[in-house]
Formats: sequence, C-alpha cells, structure tokens
Amino acid sequence: MPFARTTWRTARTRVRPVLVVLPVLALALTACGGGGGSSTGAQTPAADVVGAQKAVEAYRRVPSFEPPGPAFDAARELRGKTIFEIPITSEVPFVSAVEQGMRDAAGSVGARLVVYPNQGRPVQWAQGIQTAIAQHASAITLLAQDPRLLGPQIAEATRAGIPVVVLRTTGESEPCQADPSGRMYGAACVPGPFEQAGRLEADWVIADSGGRANVLVITSRDARSTQPLLKGLKREFRARCASCRVRYVDVPIADWATRIQTNVQSALVRDPKTSYVIPTYDSMSQFVVPAIRAAGAGDRVKIATFNGTPFVLALLEKHQFVAMDAGENLAWLGWAAMDQAFRVVAGVRPAQSEHTALRVFDARNVAGTGSPPRYDEGYGKAYVRGYRRLWGVGG
Repeated sequence: MPFARTTWRTARTRVRPVLVVLPVLALALTACGGGGGSSTGAQTPAADVVGAQKAVEAYRRVPSFEPPGPAFDAARELRGKTIFEIPITSEVPFVSAVEQGMRDAAGSVGARLVVYPNQGRPVQWAQGIQTAIAQHASAITLLAQDPRLLGPQIAEATRAGIPVVVLRTTGESEPCQADPSGRMYGAACVPGPFEQAGRLEADWVIADSGGRANVLVITSRDARSTQPLLKGLKREFRARCASCRVRYVDVPIADWATRIQTNVQSALVRDPKTSYVIPTYDSMSQFVVPAIRAAGAGDRVKIATFNGTPFVLALLEKHQFVAMDAGENLAWLGWAAMDQAFRVVAGVRPAQSEHTALRVFDARNVAGTGSPPRYDEGYGKAYVRGYRRLWGVGG
C-alpha cells in the first residue's frame, strides 16, 4: 500500500495516531470456516491442498508484459507537461517506491511528476487537489484513496480541464467507481490484481499448512482495495479449506503504527494455536513482526502477505517470520499509472486494465529480488521496453 524506504520510522508515525487501545478481541475478531470446535458432529470437507499448491506454483515465474492498449505518441503529447500525484499516505514504504517508478516513466517522455506528500487524512488529499488546480497540472493521479471521499474536489478539477485518474481502488473485475448518479469519478482508473492477491495469500497458507491452518487476518477496510482483496481471500478459504480457522481484525491505515502490534500480540496470546498471520498489505509487517516476538510465537507463526515491499522481502530472505509475499513490481505500478495518465492527457482512449503482474516470492525464489531486495527486481524488465515502445520512445 512504496518504495525507497525499507523501514518504517515508528518515532515519526506514518499517520498520526488518533487512538491507542487494547481491543477487546472477542468483539474485534470474527471467525469463519468450518474449524474451531463445531459441536454439530458434521464432517468437514477435506481441504484442496493440491489445488492450492498448483495455484501458487502458477505465480512463481517471472511475469510477461501485456500491452494495455494501442501505441500513441506520448513523447510528443507529454513533453513539458506536469502530472500531479496525491497518495493515500506518504507514510508507508510502498508508496515511495511506486512514486519512483512514476518519476522514471514521466522522465522517459519529458514530463514531470509532482508529489503532494501527506499523512493519510482526507482533508490533506483535498488540499492536494486544490494545489494541483492552482499549479495548472496537466493531470492529477490519486493513489489508493476512495474517490467517494473527494467527489466535489474531483468535479472541480474536471471543470478546470484537469483530468483525474484514480489508481488502485478497484479490482480487475470491477468497473471504475462512480458517484450515486452513475457518473465515474474522474477520467479513468487503474485497477489492481487485488482479488487474485487475496486468493494467493489464502492458497499459500492452505498449501503450507496442509489444510490445517489457524489464521489471523489483518485488514484496513478504509482502503477501497481491501474489498476485492478480501473477496478473493475469503472465497478461497471457503472453497479450498473449510477446516481452516480464519479470524479478522481491522485497523485503519491511520492507526497502523499504534494498533497493529497490540491487536496481533493480544490475539496470539489469546489463541496460542494461531499458526499464520496474513497482513493483507505487507507494509503492516513492520508492526506484526514485533507482535509475534513479544507474544513468544516466533516458533509457530508465519506471515503470508501481499505487495512486494523491499523491507518485507528482506525479512523473507532472512527467514524472519515472513514466509510468502505475493509481490508486485512497484516500479511497474508507477509506469502503469503513468501510461493511463498519459493516455487521458493525449486524448487517447483509457486502457481498461494495465495488466500489472503478481509474482509469488518465498524461500525458493526470493534471492531473485536482490540482496538486499529492490522494489524493481525479480520481475524482469519487459514492462520498461513494452511501455517505451507504446509511447514512441524506443524499446
């Protein structure tokens, strides 16, 4: 939910804490699945471990590039233009890495990226849009914010002749978000492979546990992308592992630094049979790892997660609790975001999907991400050559 930074600075929290609590986990956690002491006597269907293994294996290879749409002369249309980017928060490593990819992509066609840093508050996002309008940006990109919170500001930018591109709030199978009247927010969106990522998080746990997992899932429902991600994860557990015990706790993005560790630590102490933690976004791992240590659960709990942030891949490489990360090339995400922004600025029909790829990393292949891991290693460079050809700047 990155980049250049590989650690979080807890002294300067990514988003200022609003509340510090020790949750009553009996209320905060909910259970699903057929495990956990059913008294009906009904037999639980056998887990589909083989199916889960095959699903994971299909995503271990280096991904290929699939063009999102026809070529166009981006170099001619974008040279000298300014793309304004407002992230959901500047306080997570994921965002910094995506922004670096955006800068590289913009530079390749002679455009300029301006980033509006913030601490994850909607009022700051609104201020960012106002700033972009005042600076006469050629386009505005919103990285991961739910556009429903910014409807009036998006409309104002549109009236000013500045197209808005909504990035990574919807899944590949979903349409761009629309207001109550059915009008799409902004000029275009870029979906993410969230549902597939959720399936991979579940499949890896099912396969690794042999269908006997006791799982704690950490979510952030204030990120719109969590909806398709959880859809994929829940469906996969229901379909392949009814015997797995799965519980959920939600922590808003603004409270990650103050609430994730206490939530996870309390949950692990409360249920000493917990064997896996799934932080739905891997930047959460900065707070999950200390919770596992504090609970004395390091010998029994593994982390499976999603995003491919370098500091999390480093934990995987060092066998420090993280056992799987369904990674995305964070630089590729930046190039994909720019491709859609370039298309709307150039008057080209927006792409329905940028086809951004996933790759499962575990102990078998994490070395391919570099030592230390990089945000843009382990996925090949086909996307750079592919986008450059599409934009008319060479392969």
